[in-house]
Amino acid sequence: MKKTACLLSLSALFIFSACGDENGGDANAGNNANAGNNSGAENEAEANNEAEANNAAGNNEVVGDEDADVKIGMTVLDLGNPFFVELTNSVEELAAEEGYAVTINDPRDDVNSQIEAIQNFVAQGMDAIIVTATDQNAINDAVQEAQDEGIAVIAHTTRLENADAWVGADEYSMGLALGEQAGEWILENHEGEGEVGILNFDQIEQVIQRKEGIIDGIHEHAPDVEVVGDQQAGDPNSGYDVAEGFIQANPDLLGIFGINDGGALGAYNAASAAGKEPDNFAVGGIDAVPEALEAIREGGIYKFTVDQQPGVTAQTLVEVTSAILNGEDFEEENEIDVQPVNETNIGEFE
Repeated sequence: MKKTACLLSLSALFIFSACGDENGGDANAGNNANAGNNSGAENEAEANNEAEANNAAGNNEVVGDEDADVKIGMTVLDLGNPFFVELTNSVEELAAEEGYAVTINDPRDDVNSQIEAIQNFVAQGMDAIIVTATDQNAINDAVQEAQDEGIAVIAHTTRLENADAWVGADEYSMGLALGEQAGEWILENHEGEGEVGILNFDQIEQVIQRKEGIIDGIHEHAPDVEVVGDQQAGDPNSGYDVAEGFIQANPDLLGIFGINDGGALGAYNAASAAGKEPDNFAVGGIDAVPEALEAIREGGIYKFTVDQQPGVTAQTLVEVTSAILNGEDFEEENEIDVQPVNETNIGEFE
């Protein structure tokens, strides 16, 4: 399978659109012609500056009535990851049912862009901000700025010390659910021995726990397995490139397992291009995105994923946000259960 064809199909999953606020005219602009001209120039300059700020902070998409009483800003990691496409789409739909307007920001895994996005949300007077942190320590000051302005902050996946609530699946449990599936397969097909590669995302401290869960899960069933590659790759492009390197450097490699399906799907394409066969090679990821589920249905080398239930996550995010804004009781810690997915239960994910 050609790399280009697959990546084009994945890129069709999402659309980026930058949106800025429109600036009205100066109330005193009609006093004289010069004042009107100056006001127009000032407004144009302000609009240009705001557009530049939005571009610097990544791409924004506003969904819902922009004049809604409740406005929510949401910044994730990277909409190149199909999981976040599904999550944000679900949040948008559920929030719209409540009459909320949602602005989705895609910082593309860039912490500086995410900081600017949060600061822009504060300046725009958002009522709540949902954050999947690119770097929990680096964005702390920006999150505190939101808190100081009375804006509710809900952390997703990565806990933030100054957020009002957290929603997400346990990182280690996610990894363990994948690792146990991989370990069982290695035990059954390779007598519990061999070499594997791991696609990590160590840029985020808590996702290191996910990687550790993968490795521990493998060793629980196949303690003699050696991890010969451990490199960051969280999207199809980097997943392909890293996996290609793993395979070339380790001809006896029997599997590649990633902290998400985004990177693992890239590894799947690289392994397929290298001629790997499903009887002796396996790929797995986490998120249960549609492309991963379809690959499992095909019965090829993509054998495992883990469902962290983006629909349930989105519903919980919106419910918790709504409760906070309405002054209702809410749970500060909201853990989402995960479910291993493989050929034995793929029928449940039609």
